[in-house]
Amino acid sequence: MNEPWGISGPEFLLYFGLALAALLVLRIAGPPLLSRRRPLGASADDGSPPQDVYELAYLAGGADRAVDTAIATLLESHRLRVNSSGRITSAGKTPKAPRLERSVHLAAKGAGATTAQVRKSTHVAPALRAIESNLKRRGLLSTGDGAGGLRKGIAVAYAAVLVIGIVRLVNGAELHRPVGGLIGLLLLALVLTIITFATRNGGKRRRPTKAGYAMVARARAEAKSIEEGDDAVVASSGRTFQYASAAGIVALAGIAFYPDDELSTALLSAPISSGWSSGASGGGSSSSGGSSCGGGSSCSSGSSCGGGGSSCGGGGGCGG
Repeated sequence: MNEPWGISGPEFLLYFGLALAALLVLRIAGPPLLSRRRPLGASADDGSPPQDVYELAYLAGGADRAVDTAIATLLESHRLRVNSSGRITSAGKTPKAPRLERSVHLAAKGAGATTAQVRKSTHVAPALRAIESNLKRRGLLSTGDGAGGLRKGIAVAYAAVLVIGIVRLVNGAELHRPVGGLIGLLLLALVLTIITFATRNGGKRRRPTKAGYAMVARARAEAKSIEEGDDAVVASSGRTFQYASAAGIVALAGIAFYPDDELSTALLSAPISSGWSSGASGGGSSSSGGSSCGGGSSCSSGSSCGGGGSSCGGGGGCGG
């Protein structure tokens, strides 16, 4: 046989192309299939409520939502202020508990910080890790989709196919065989290998388990019932926090639904790097310049959650 490796050039190109195509199909279809088959932690919902509003916020919108909810809580207790440019500053004594409220208050001390800076503060990170750890331990939060090993295996396979192609290219060039088609496939293999290695850890995102999703769905349903005045739900839902409070609204719907348009607008005017916007302040003047927004209104007993831009119902609110 005069063919390199006993395989003709066209045959090698066919096998090489089929290998790339098979790996591409596996890379696209494999992770979703594994994710569907993998049990996402606890699948049974025992009906227990979240331990506090920050757990609910984390399940509903991630770490940034939990920080935003702590800001909303500190607003109503007048322990945060925000100026017209959206800069948050601490006021009053630093709360001893819960840990996330204390961390947010510390992050806004001194010259203050924007919402994005508070979210990324080193003060806040340990409190968020504690919430995440507790949710994982109770089967409410999952890290990854079970496809990390598959992605890494595919990346290694792409690298192996690329190396084989390079060796074949060198051998063919030495034998003065046409290699133009192989060069094209090698460039494609190189691109696919780089992309696969760059995204091999893409499945490590945090997400609620089935029980976590069920907890959030139940909280939203209870919040909507409270908004509609269901006395039975109102009587049974005051476990650890009121879903209809400002903190509950932010936890379930985001800071854009904070029940005070002036405060929400002030906070949303600050530069936001990513994620949800954040909430702001109680009364008093701001130490960081600009006019201070004060007196955040609460959507609790005696006031309706349905009015204005802070509805708990439709349009992305707690119940919608």
